[in-house]
Amino acid sequence: MTTRWFTWTWRNKAIFEENFQQPNNIVLVIQNFARKIDLCSNQRLHRIFQMKETIYIGWKKSPEDWIKLNHDGACKGSGEYSGCGGLFCDSEGRWLRGYIQKIGVCDALHAEMWGMYLGLEMA
Repeated sequence: MTTRWFTWTWRNKAIFEENFQQPNNIVLVIQNFARKIDLCSNQRLHRIFQMKETIYIGWKKSPEDWIKLNHDGACKGSGEYSGCGGLFCDSEGRWLRGYIQKIGVCDALHAEMWGMYLGLEMA
């Protein structure tokens, strides 16, 4: 999971940050981070903490013979870097088609709306 998180983070930084340089020894960076997570988990076992309610959120099947559009939009910082994307799945959850778009300068709400607009346009 840590490896996937770093891969996703570094990919986004490479796209949205001009001067980003990936670390020279990526394996060492990931291993060190994983050790820190493990250390925190072990320390937490010795503390008394409150139990929290778990709320499960997930994808729900659409009715048979329907296609579902899932879309998202996001921006970084003060909206200097924004993008959106989406995908179409059938009633069994199989990917049919998808899209991504670098938007430019806008806020999160407009990035979300661009994601929906592009999906509806593609539909």
